[in-house]
Amino acid sequence: MKNCLLLCVAVLALAVGVPASAQYMYLDVNGDGVCDNADVISGTTTSVDIWLSTDHNGDGSEAFCPTFQPLTFNSYTWILRSSGGITFGTWVDAMAFTTQFASGAAGNDRWIGRGSGTIMDPGLYRLGTQNITVTSGSPVLSIVTNTSAAPSARTSFGSQCVGTLGDNTLRLQVEWNDVCGTASGTPVTETTWGKIKDLYRAH
Repeated sequence: MKNCLLLCVAVLALAVGVPASAQYMYLDVNGDGVCDNADVISGTTTSVDIWLSTDHNGDGSEAFCPTFQPLTFNSYTWILRSSGGITFGTWVDAMAFTTQFASGAAGNDRWIGRGSGTIMDPGLYRLGTQNITVTSGSPVLSIVTNTSAAPSARTSFGSQCVGTLGDNTLRLQVEWNDVCGTASGTPVTETTWGKIKDLYRAH
């Protein structure tokens, strides 16, 4: 019994000592560099910026690499999903990443991948701008993990951090979970799912 207690304490200590990893990818409609309830797509919206913080979580707390290397980055792949009412246009990369991975649009999904031989320091970066045309209603854009239209695509970024799968790629819902999409232009009440979602939008 004593040995069992000692083993349990040792396992608990190891669990506490391993830092949690997370990063933050988000959308910005109004150009203020943050994602909040003001980021609503209207009929006059023509573009959406995509941002990535490699070293901080959505709540501003510090993120850690699960395998203890720096949270640099030199590539990204993202997948957007609309609620409808949007036609996706061109992607304008802001990182000067010249290597193009698979990209495309199908149905309500849009995915883009870019890479570079230059390793960027850990930090917050505006990846670029996705041009859009609003065709109806007040659509919402979300960052999602994957798309059935391109099974190999996965929201992720390349890093010196080896990651849990050992391939220097940090994937949404594997190493990190914090994303923030655009807000709904439809008013919500305290009892609706939309209001509950708003409370957790930045986490």
